[in-house]
Amino acid sequence: MEKLASGIYRFRFGTPEDLTPFRVLSPVAADRRLGELPDIPLPFGEESIGFRLRKGGCLLEIPLSADEDLYGMGLQLKSFRQSGLKKHLRPNSDPTADTGDSHAPVPFYISTAGYGILVDTARYAHFYLGNCKMRGSRQDREGFASAGTEVGHWWIKKGSGNVFVDIPAASGVDVYVFCGTDIRDALARYNLFSGGGALPPIWGLGVMYRAYMYADQRRIEELARTLRDTGMPCDMFGFEPGWQTHYYSCSYKWDEEKFPDHAEMLRSLCDKGFKVNVWEHAYVHPESPIFEDMKDCSADEYVWDGLVPDFSVTKAQKVFGDHHRALAEEGLTGFKLDECDNSDYTANWGFADFADFPSGMDGEQMHCLMGELYQKTMTEIFTKQGRRTWGESRSSGAFAAPLPYVLYSDLYDHEDFVRGMASAACSGLLWTPEVRQADSNEELLRRIAAAVVSPQMVLNCYQVKTPPWTQWDMWKNLEGELLPDADELTDAVRELLKMRMRLIPHLYAAYYRYHECGIPPVRPLVLDYPDDLHLRACYDEFMVGDGLLAAPVIYGRGDRRSVILPGGKWYDVMTGEAFDGGREIVRETKPGDIPLFAREGTLLALAEPVQFVTPETVFDLELTAYGAGTVSCTLIDDDGESLDGTGQALRTTFCAEGDILRATDQGSRYRVVSFKRIV
Repeated sequence: MEKLASGIYRFRFGTPEDLTPFRVLSPVAADRRLGELPDIPLPFGEESIGFRLRKGGCLLEIPLSADEDLYGMGLQLKSFRQSGLKKHLRPNSDPTADTGDSHAPVPFYISTAGYGILVDTARYAHFYLGNCKMRGSRQDREGFASAGTEVGHWWIKKGSGNVFVDIPAASGVDVYVFCGTDIRDALARYNLFSGGGALPPIWGLGVMYRAYMYADQRRIEELARTLRDTGMPCDMFGFEPGWQTHYYSCSYKWDEEKFPDHAEMLRSLCDKGFKVNVWEHAYVHPESPIFEDMKDCSADEYVWDGLVPDFSVTKAQKVFGDHHRALAEEGLTGFKLDECDNSDYTANWGFADFADFPSGMDGEQMHCLMGELYQKTMTEIFTKQGRRTWGESRSSGAFAAPLPYVLYSDLYDHEDFVRGMASAACSGLLWTPEVRQADSNEELLRRIAAAVVSPQMVLNCYQVKTPPWTQWDMWKNLEGELLPDADELTDAVRELLKMRMRLIPHLYAAYYRYHECGIPPVRPLVLDYPDDLHLRACYDEFMVGDGLLAAPVIYGRGDRRSVILPGGKWYDVMTGEAFDGGREIVRETKPGDIPLFAREGTLLALAEPVQFVTPETVFDLELTAYGAGTVSCTLIDDDGESLDGTGQALRTTFCAEGDILRATDQGSRYRVVSFKRIV
């Protein structure tokens, strides 16, 4: 048994493969913050984990007690609590069922017993999470305990067996065990071992608007003016595929017919306060300026007639990175990295599992690692410029926590989108329930409200020619005139986006905590309250930073929202009404409502909304103390966008004693304009 650091252990079984997430991605395991964590003993020893070779691979058996619940396995849109389930972890953009296929499968799970397990493999591993009971196993318990969840006419069996992990092709594997004081601490140790959580530039926590795919320069400039003139909050302006001369595969060249002066357009957008982000994927079209140089560092197979780079090879990183660095220097602040996963069920695109890469990886291994390798290549562009970036990626995996990219999907079920926020947080990932077209005003507002309390607020108008809150055809009559409720909808959307801007100081502090302590900024309640059995299956309520509970309303469930409040006293942020926790309450909601509750003992800082954030932005704070005692909160005051700024950040702590509010180490970022206490 080899002890790495502070309750983090590695066990080696057999002969592991050379190309695994840990060996290829090199997470920052020596981060100094790990040394500050107390030692936590192993919940079980190396001898408790079974290992055997089998024909075509190897098998692990990991102890699991009947009262444990398991979470993780990466981004899982169809399930949250993984106890009793089987997952086949395979990168796939279009899963049709709860099989484990995912944009971001991660061979990692955490337990309510206070530990996490990472199986270091880049293979399509099968995880049997307590549903498989073998005769003569190391824990041959009698009987079956039902999880009480009916799926068709079958009943999921929970706690009936150990965890089995079937790994194809490999003749050995490393297993990392993260031992914590509780489930949240175990997850935090995994995130710190990965390098700490991602830290966005402060403007990345505002609103992103992605324009119509075929919009040209005139339309883009018109949209930008409309956003500013109508007072719609917006920090980031995203371009979809049509900015390039060729996409599917990509040229990474501006289309000069559609954008005759793209440099001037970018300067104009920047002058209006927009941060510009452009779409792409990694498959290199023959007309791209980098095509010839990328040939010898790409796979032996094409996708959409484009090269598939091997981003684990230095030359591929340099050629691809240098070209994109030149694009970024024109005014880009981030990229959307699409289609770096795979498609097996619907569109049938992607490279085959038997593809061969210069590094020695086959297609299966590259599918498991490509999302992160792509993200790392693109992040380095901005790292060398000394600035932070913030973007989106369609695929990710193990050790992804420090990468400044948020996952998204072309799937669109609202319940799945909300559930994805919970499952991603349990695996060191970030997820946005991005908002696209909707079939009604109510659906649009419900979706926007959920995105307001998510890791990233994105309005994606990829298929929508005009902003969805003013001019969609569904809000026009036969003569093409806007219907009477269009203005009301515009106002409702504006208020929701303003709420996102009000949350920025609170969210920024939560992301700093993620960066430094590994605690996800938006997380399911089980991480904070693992002993409350009523919360173990709860995937639609979240802690947003410290002390703030959000319960977004899933579209299609009507106007009554049941909310399970953890133990203690809670306050409705909008009304000030107090509730005793440890029970379920019901709230009447209308489209656009976001049920928010503050925990007793919280000092909540909300800002007066600004339309966009700049390095010079000063937030006017409205501070509310909940409860009778002394309460405090700490906000972060740095330049908001440089890498150097993270080491020079001031921690401004506001402390309320009775009716007296004091501040320590206060910089210039925050100005208190009101303070009240609710008891």
